Amino acid sequence: MLSPRQIFEDNIRPADLLLKVYRLLEHDAPNTEEGVLRTLRDLVKADHDEGVMVIYNEVFLGMIRERAEVAPRLIRKSALCNLLRQAVVIACTGLETYLPAVMNAHFEELITIKGRSFINIKDKELVGHLSAIRFDLPDALRLLADPDTLFVANKVRLYLETNLSGRRGVHVVGVMFGVEQPWGEIGARLSRKPTELGKLVEDTVSRRNDIVHRADRNKTDLSGEQQQIAPAFAMQAVDTIRHVVTCLDDLIQNQMKQLRAAQPQGAE
Repeated sequence: MLSPRQIFEDNIRPADLLLKVYRLLEHDAPNTEEGVLRTLRDLVKADHDEGVMVIYNEVFLGMIRERAEVAPRLIRKSALCNLLRQAVVIACTGLETYLPAVMNAHFEELITIKGRSFINIKDKELVGHLSAIRFDLPDALRLLADPDTLFVANKVRLYLETNLSGRRGVHVVGVMFGVEQPWGEIGARLSRKPTELGKLVEDTVSRRNDIVHRADRNKTDLSGEQQQIAPAFAMQAVDTIRHVVTCLDDLIQNQMKQLRAAQPQGAE
């Protein structure tokens, strides 16, 4: 069975691939040097009347043959930018898959160890995030008759499965595992300001929402042009989410080890 971290790494790997493909295909215009075209035609034994397109940059030399049915407009830089956009989307999906996965992986053990104190009611952001959970009348009557910690815990777990994202999602999951200042701890490990890291994640998630829901148009100008996206932005987005998740997972694993070690011997 894959661990939450392995699941995350599998999910974010396609983002790395898209960034590499963009780098390979990046070019201003197809190469038209007669000598290069003639050499490549001879190499693949292409007919002289076959339409070919040559891409050449400092890391890649490639020829697209006519039967590939790839028009020049499909690989011009503005079209290739969609690879960068999808890398951002994939990175966010990786984060949003990891957060509920790590909760589910350790949730029952966490409840068994911490009991009714499994929620840190002193953390205002966590309490605020969970304030949207609703208990209907049958739930309330059940709890009055039997204050079942596991019942409440499962309500929390089900809510968190679909409501964990971005900066707050990282904070909520960290606090649930007993990390008092998740972003402070992550920032210390990366030698970065916590607020700066949190903003980078929020900006990435916001951009993902623009890409997925508005074809990468700003929500304040839905009829405007697509927003520009640079390779550096996409690489920063993917790397930041990878580093944040890696640090968070290390913190969670350390917390679980400490919680287990603090259990009295023979306790379940």
